[in-house]
Amino acid sequence: MSIASRIVVIGVDNEFRHDDGVGWAVIARLEERTADRPLPPGPVLETFVGDPGRLLGLREN
Repeated sequence: MSIASRIVVIGVDNEFRHDDGVGWAVIARLEERTADRPLPPGPVLETFVGDPGRLLGLREN
């Protein structure tokens, strides 16, 4: 039996709590990088604020 895995990179920040913004900055940099050096096929890049239930949907799409 084979279990398929999916890579999801999630930048977590909350602008209302005055976070440092590193999570979103990492996602932005990875998105910029893909123009010159594409990531391997399949990874999903997402930013996240608030509702943890949204994270569950990321692994299924």
